[in-house]
Amino acid sequence: MEKLLKQIAIVVDFSDHCVRVLNDIIPLTNELQCDIHLLHIPSISINPDHNAVASLKLMQLQSSFLPKLEKGRLLFCHCETGREEKVIRDYCIRKHIDLVILMQNNRVSLASLVSPVNINRLTVKAHCPVLNLPRPRTINNIRNIVLPVTDVLPLRKIMFATYLAKFNNARIHLVSLSDESPDRGVNKHMLLLKAYQLLKDNTTLPVECHPLTGGNIADTTIEYAERVNADLIVVEPGPEVALPGIINKFFSRLIFSASRIPVMAV
Repeated sequence: MEKLLKQIAIVVDFSDHCVRVLNDIIPLTNELQCDIHLLHIPSISINPDHNAVASLKLMQLQSSFLPKLEKGRLLFCHCETGREEKVIRDYCIRKHIDLVILMQNNRVSLASLVSPVNINRLTVKAHCPVLNLPRPRTINNIRNIVLPVTDVLPLRKIMFATYLAKFNNARIHLVSLSDESPDRGVNKHMLLLKAYQLLKDNTTLPVECHPLTGGNIADTTIEYAERVNADLIVVEPGPEVALPGIINKFFSRLIFSASRIPVMAV
């Protein structure tokens, strides 16, 4: 299989959760044979030493985790002040990043309504997948991956889900909304079956296929993922990440901030 991930950028904030994520990410990056970029974006401060202190903490993280990488793997550090989403986007383009890992707050936090990073938009503009790990979740020992199927055959999602799943022989759960309209229902059902057959024909991974009842694919995907104790949800930017409701629409609140399960946009 083509090597999809070579450079992984992790946006760090020096919290205990961040350290746990790094501890869990190192074995995966060793297995995937990736280099790591630690990116820190300091908040604006009137303290002239603020950025210097942040840079020192970043170097301390580098010193702690560099020995855990396999020989030949690299760990880069970068500290830059600015608008968070723009800094991440520009760094990804400049360094040819293949995956960005964020640690945005989960749905019980007020910050989930006013997040400085719109993952849906960042994925498109940075031209690379974005994975959000809501506190206290991390990414380790992936066993169940949920992948929604909407109006087109999700080839890109299948490619990335398969790439991550093969290292743990994870089970992939394909889900779609069943529809009472015969024409649309047949189309969605056929796409679901095509995605299932594509995985069965080209991988040895365990795969399940589920048409689900619901009015919104993002909400329904989250509910199903929680029910099967999923470790990861893989989505595409666009309508399938949008949550229902006026408040969610007004704040551009998407599946990433509503899910307690890590969500990866590709």
